Amino acid sequence: MRRPGGCLISGEGDEILYFTRICRYGGKTMKKTESQTVKDRRLGLILMIPIVLVIFVIMGIPLIRAIYWSFTDKVVGSDPNFIGLKNYIGLFQDKVYWKSLRNTAIYTGGCILAKLLLGLLWAVLLNQDFKGKGFFRTTLLIPWALPGMVVAMTWRWMYDSTYGIINSLLLGSGLVDMPVAWLSNPKIVLYSAMLVNIWRGVPFFMFSILGVLQTLDKQVYEAATVDGAGIFKQFWYITLPSIAPVLKVTTLLSTIWTFNDFENVWLVTGGGPLYASSVIATYTYDKAFIQNSLGQALSVATSVIPILVVMMLIFSYFNKKEQ
Repeated sequence: MRRPGGCLISGEGDEILYFTRICRYGGKTMKKTESQTVKDRRLGLILMIPIVLVIFVIMGIPLIRAIYWSFTDKVVGSDPNFIGLKNYIGLFQDKVYWKSLRNTAIYTGGCILAKLLLGLLWAVLLNQDFKGKGFFRTTLLIPWALPGMVVAMTWRWMYDSTYGIINSLLLGSGLVDMPVAWLSNPKIVLYSAMLVNIWRGVPFFMFSILGVLQTLDKQVYEAATVDGAGIFKQFWYITLPSIAPVLKVTTLLSTIWTFNDFENVWLVTGGGPLYASSVIATYTYDKAFIQNSLGQALSVATSVIPILVVMMLIFSYFNKKEQ
């Protein structure tokens, strides 16, 4: 039997067993489509060249230079001299470095966990229908919209042991007998900085999750309710799997930002007292511009690059595995 276009096929009834040859016109169409796909890929690669060059010039060259300077005795205002691994050997014997690394781990882990849980909670609540929902959404966006310097300086004033509003409220309510040294007590100063980061970062999680929740089909929840599933089961088996991809991306981005957070910690606590709130970013700044040792500062910054790379590889692995 011959089909339009010159295809010879054989079969019994409506069941086709095989093609005896490829359609002449269909073959041309297939070849044309494959050829066009190759051309599109080539065009895409060509269009990416300027972007890659710009990124390499703006970020690649400074990064390479910074890594090289981490192996030198570079100080501000003088030429670098290659000294090999001396900076790194001294770095791993530096107690302040390990203290800063530990503080960075506590700061990042605590802030991410708090932002994730609070952001998820607020997103679920704001996804419900109630009066004044728009007002609350706008109000809760303010911490994320404010400039980082404004936020840090405002909280620094609020933490002040003499004039701060937090101590005034605590003293007025009788919860404490004397002002709390939020920024001068080594035991709590890191947590004071973490609170500022959490307050500012929750809206990012909240609105990212809320955007996904608003796309979920309500009929699925109605069917689950009919089947006897309660609120917690609906959240665990319907909501959580649906928002999981967004949670992963949001958590990864926020983890990188929090791990590299400098502005918040430096403006609120200055990394003190006695490096009690020092993190890798502030310790790098301290080494470079206060101790005037740029080579050692770059070794501090370079030493955490593998940590960030491992975090991204782990995320990519689990994301690829799920897909």
